Order: sequence, then C-alpha cells, then structure tokens
Amino acid sequence: MHTTKTFLIPDIDCASCVTHIEEDLKKLKGVHHAMVNFATQKAEVMFDPDVLSAENIIAQVKKTGYTAQLIGVDKSEIDHHEMEHDMQGMNHDDMAGEDHSGHASSESEKEIRSKRNKVIYGIVVSVLLIGMSLFFDFRNEGFVMLLLTFTVLLYTGRDFYVRGIPSFLSKGRPNMDTLVALGVSAAFLYSSYNVLFTSVMEEYFMDASIIATFIMLGRYLEARAKGRASQAIKKLLELGAKLAHKVVGKNKTEDIPIDQVQKGDVLLVKPGEKIPVDGMIVEGEVTIDESMVTGESIPVDKKKGDSVIGATVNGNTVMMIEARKVGKESMLAQMIQLVEQAQMSKAPIQRLVDIISVYFVWSVLLVSTLTFLGWFFAGVGLSQSIIITVTVLIIACPCALGLATPISIVVGSGKGATLGILIKKAESLEKVHKITTICFDKTGTITNGHPEVQTFEVTSGQKDSDVLRIALSLEQHSEHPLAKSILDYAAEQKIQAAEVKNFSAVTGKGVKAQLDGNEYFLGSTSYLKSLKIDLESVQNRIDALHAEGQTVLLVSDAKQVLGYFGVQDGVKESSKKAIEILHSKGIRPVMMTGDNQQVAQAIAKQVGIDEVLAEVSPEQKVQKIKELQKAGEFVAMVGDGINDSPALATADIGIAMGTGTDIAIESGDIVLVKGDLMKAVEAIELSRATLRNIKQNLFWAFIYNIVGIPIAAFGLLNPIVSAVAMSFSSVSVVLNALRLRRFRV
Repeated sequence: MHTTKTFLIPDIDCASCVTHIEEDLKKLKGVHHAMVNFATQKAEVMFDPDVLSAENIIAQVKKTGYTAQLIGVDKSEIDHHEMEHDMQGMNHDDMAGEDHSGHASSESEKEIRSKRNKVIYGIVVSVLLIGMSLFFDFRNEGFVMLLLTFTVLLYTGRDFYVRGIPSFLSKGRPNMDTLVALGVSAAFLYSSYNVLFTSVMEEYFMDASIIATFIMLGRYLEARAKGRASQAIKKLLELGAKLAHKVVGKNKTEDIPIDQVQKGDVLLVKPGEKIPVDGMIVEGEVTIDESMVTGESIPVDKKKGDSVIGATVNGNTVMMIEARKVGKESMLAQMIQLVEQAQMSKAPIQRLVDIISVYFVWSVLLVSTLTFLGWFFAGVGLSQSIIITVTVLIIACPCALGLATPISIVVGSGKGATLGILIKKAESLEKVHKITTICFDKTGTITNGHPEVQTFEVTSGQKDSDVLRIALSLEQHSEHPLAKSILDYAAEQKIQAAEVKNFSAVTGKGVKAQLDGNEYFLGSTSYLKSLKIDLESVQNRIDALHAEGQTVLLVSDAKQVLGYFGVQDGVKESSKKAIEILHSKGIRPVMMTGDNQQVAQAIAKQVGIDEVLAEVSPEQKVQKIKELQKAGEFVAMVGDGINDSPALATADIGIAMGTGTDIAIESGDIVLVKGDLMKAVEAIELSRATLRNIKQNLFWAFIYNIVGIPIAAFGLLNPIVSAVAMSFSSVSVVLNALRLRRFRV
C-alpha cells in the first residue's frame, strides 16, 4: 500500500534547493518517489505509510534546511510502476475534504508579509547608512554603521545564512543563499576588521546592507509574482458555491453546506445563483453560463433531463436539479486535480536545468575564487580584490534558470484550465507543438454523437406542419434514437403532437398508427416497400440523401409518401473551422471511424478531411497510429476516451473529449472539457506559446549569467549594481511567464 501526500515548502528560493530536497527525501526508507517543484513550492512524495509518516518527511525536509507543511490528504493507492514513470501518469483519487490552504499562492501570505517587512527594514537602515556615508561625519561613525549593518544581515539577510551556510559546510551543498551569504559577509567582515582593528577608513557597510536589501526585495517581488502565476487554482477553488437549497418538502427548502449534499438530493437553484453540484435538471428550462469551466462565453440552453455542471451560473429562471456527482467526483474537483497534477509534474527540459543549476553554483564559487586570486596577485590590493569577488558572487543567478521552465508550465496549464483545456502532464504541454498528424474519431469528436434531422422535405401538395405533426404523433411513443431526432426537430418547430390509436412498432423497420381516422406509417424505405407504397416519385432524392450518408425515414398514408426525413449524426459547428486551421498550419488530419465508408466519406467531405479510414476496429486504429509513427509522424489522437482508449494511449499525444461532467479520462494526456475541436487547436497554440515562453526565459537566464559573470570578474561592475541585476533577473522570468495569461488564439 503506497500513499501520496503533498507538502508546501514555502522557503524554496533557488533551483539547487529542489535537487537537494529531492535527494534527501529519496534517501528515506519507505519513500518510493519524491518530486519537488520550484514554481509551486510543493513536494509530492509517494511512500509506504507502514514504514514512515508525514511527520518523518517534514523532519527530513527540516534537516535539509527548509520547512514543510502537509497540505493534502491521502490519495489513492497507486501502481508502483506508474510512479516510477516520474509520477506523470499518477492517478489521484481522494479530493474530498482536502485542505487546499497551500493552493492559493506559491507562498503563504505570512511568508510574503515576512519578506516585505524585511525589505522595509533593510531600506530604512540602508537610507541611514547612505546619509552617514555621504553627509555626516561623527565620532565612532564606523562602529555605528557596523552595528546597523549587522542588524540588516541578522534580520533582512537571515535566510541567506540559515539556508546557505549550514548546507555548504555540513553537506557540501552550496546554493544561491550560499553565494549571497559569502558575498555580503566578505564585504561586512572586511569593513568590520578595518573599523575595529586598523586605522584604515575603508568600509563597505552601505554596500553590504543595500545588497542584502535589494536581493530580499527581488525575492519579495518574485513571491508576489509567483502568487499571480498560481491564481488558476485559486480561481477554480473560488468558483464553487458555498450553500445549496435542498428541497425537503412541497414548496419548502433547507440551506445546507455544499459538503453535505448527497447523490439523489433535489436542489433548488435560483436565478443568478451558482449551481451547487453536478446534476440533472428535473424541472425548469434555463440558460446557463458555463464559461468558467468550458471557456465558452456563449450561454447554453438547458431543459429537463439535461446535465448541469457545478459552479456554473444559472440564468433568469428557477430550476430544480437532482445531485448526481458531489465532492471528489464533481467536474470542478476533477479540474483542480488535473491542473495540480500538471503543475507538479516536470517537463523533460526541466530535469536537465535542475542538474545544471547544482553544478552552476559550484562553478560560480570556482570563478569567484579564481577572480580573487587573480586580482590580488595582480597587485590591486586586498580591498579591491574582495569587492570584485563579492560582485561575482552576487551577480550570479541560478534562480532564473531554475524558474524558467516550471513558472511557464504553471501559468500555461492554468491558462489552459480557464479555456476548458486540461493538461495532465507538463511533458504534454511541452510536446503538443510537435504534432504533425492528428487522427480523429468521428462520433462524438467531429460529430455531436447523436442523430439529428438534417433534411426534412414534403411531397407536392403537402404542408410541412401537417406532415411534421403526423410524424411527431407517430414517434412520440418510440424510444428509438432516430425517433428522438424527429421529436427534437418537431419541438424546435413548436409542433404539438396529437393522440393516436392502434399504435404498433415493427422492430428495425418503423411504426404505424391511426390519426384523425386515417392510418399512417413512418419508417425505412424497406418498410414502406413491404407495404407496397409507391416510392418512385422520391427515389432520386432518397438516393441522393443516402449518398450524403443520411439515413432516410419516410412518412406515408396508405397510398403515397407524404414526406421524408434525412437523419444523420450532425457535425459540430466548430469542426470544419478547426480542420481548416490545422490544414493552414501544415498539420495532417486523418479520420478513423468504425462507421461505414459512405457515412464516413460524407462527414469527412463536410469538414474538409481527405484521408479517411472507415469500418476500422479500435485495434486497427492503434495499428494505423503505429504506422504513422514509424513513418516519422508525431501523432495526436482525438477521441472520446472510451472505445478510443487504446488509440489515445498509443499516440504521442492523446486528446480526450470531455463527455458531460465526466472529464477525468485516464487515457488522454489532455482533456477538452467542452468536447470542441477548436479547443484542440487552442491546445496546440497554447503549447507553442508556452514552449516559446520557456525558451525566452532560458535564453535570457543563460545570457544574463554568461555575460554578467565575466563582466563582474573583470571588475567592471559595482556590487550594488550586481545585486539589483541579480534580484530582477528572477523577477523578469516570472513576469515574462505571466504574459501567457493573456494568451489568445
């Protein structure tokens, strides 16, 4: 039995911290896997609860030099093999009752306030030191400056020493804090020595104070910016209603907390209110704003029998719903789960950067040592050698490298959630842009997934409304899917059914009944032919509709055909536009369906797909995907996640269409909540934008260090300027990632 728990580690502030914490956690007996995310400042640990507890894990993090707090409850027992695949396919289960206190932002408000207070104190003291250095001259001035600077290092710069020095001395693990601590300490100790033991009036107290303050200011701004980057989860959490109006009697309701709603409860939803849970309408016709979960701004009309999503907003009509999915089963809970899963996972490029960051710190220590020795033996003196070395230590910034990838993943996956695109793994977000071929299932993916009346025509001399009334009256007692398409069509035309007599159904063929004293028939061409009804006048039209892939149902009396319906699974409005965009981007669309060749070709022609595989089994779909992959194609599969599961799992990227409120489809790497092909296009574009953002971040982080460190080593920078540059390099990476929040196709 394995348990997975999530911990918030609010004091992670450098990329090398991530690797060190992961290494120490993996050393614990009973830990099967541990993953730490710099951007979200969380650790997800899979362990054997019979061997160790969450408290043991928290204690181990503390030994590493950081603090941890549990923010989640036990999640599902997970297959060990899944976890060894870098936890990418992890199946989180228990969302009910989970404490989301750590989700609101990357760092707790308390931690951010603490950084702010440290910055304020550092600014006040630094201003005093500047005034004393430039405008005042009094006895024991140097000693007073020493004391003031010491308080800044003790309070504002405390974290640098607590996390940087012990890690370096006891474990040989230097980190970003080590570099800063060594830098400001060198300036402070040299200045203190001069004040206390020599008559040399050379001191750098002001520099040490300003450096510590600027670096803490950078971390404060970074913390606030990362909080904004993680707002997607916070917004999702805020979406849910807090109370539900439970119907307890005729015209009587009782307000209860959401967590007390049970399956089967009937709930009243007033106009303008959030729908409390996922359910089904049992009374009322409403218009619902589903934009917060589907990304679709146009309100959706719903009637009795339709499903509704918790947290969406009711329009201007009262309705009653039956609760169907509550707690961890709700769409909102599943969305939160999938977004968290994506944000905790690591993109392949991030693993490389984490390793580079560890060696980077050692490289900076080596460069700074060589810098000091070089300048000292060049004869510039101890003072100048120390200051140039301090500049090198301060300007180096592995944090920007460590943040470059995860912060973009956090913002990108969060933006996807607001658009109704749930990306389950960071790896998927990084890979989607590589797609060269997309294979589509037909039913429920390109089409709506249920038959609709596409054509309705009457023969000469008949009125549309009269024939439609006859058809509606005959079909109102039938449960067949084709009958439902006629009922829906008649309802749209506001036709009322009439009572019929002597109704009977012929299985697989049609129905007959008496209406207004006359006998009428409705069914297939073979059914009417068996009744000796003459079809010659409409045969050409029947053949044409069959060629278009439509199923034809005819209405007749005892003598002649009165009219006919062309019924077909309707194409989704967005499908044609989505295929056009894919063509324009050089992506090859392929339709794979179990339906017959005639219907498949007709649908493909409507949406603009040239390559069609019809009458194929799920196994044959998998085989086709493998053939495309062998030919060098990077293949995505888009399907409904049920019979398409093998194909979704085989493809390089599996894109599962959301089905109602059941969005936790395990086979897909990406879930489209609304089941809209335009969302697949948006997912590709979001991936491209995110990868572009990551590359920008990594480029500037590397360039900053490649250019900044040599300039500092050659003595061309002031230590204070280095502190400013280092502080804002990380902030700039976060701000660049935040631009993804404005993503639009």
